[in-house]
Amino acid sequence: MPRQKYSSSFKVKAVLEALKDPEGISAYCRRTGISDVLLYRWQSQMIANAPNLFEQTPKSTQQKIEKLKAEIVRKDQIIAAVTEEALELKKKLVD
Repeated sequence: MPRQKYSSSFKVKAVLEALKDPEGISAYCRRTGISDVLLYRWQSQMIANAPNLFEQTPKSTQQKIEKLKAEIVRKDQIIAAVTEEALELKKKLVD
C-alpha cells in the first residue's frame, strides 16, 4: 500500500487539533486514522522549526528570490516566443 502524503497545512492542523482534543491525542488519532507515532513526529518537527516562524528573510535572500522570479518570467517569455515561431514554421511547411 503506498504511503499517504500529507500537506504541511494538514499536518499543522492535525497536531493543533490533537493537542486541543479533550479526549487526548490517542483518541484523536484513532478517530482520524492517523498513526500516533506519525502525529508525534509532526509535533516534534513543529517544535523544532518553531523559532524559524518568527525570523525574517534576510534582505539579500529576498533580493535573490526576486531576481530568480524575474528570470523565470523572462524564460517563460522566451519559451512562448520560440513555441510560437515553431508553430508558424510548421504551418508554413504544411501549407
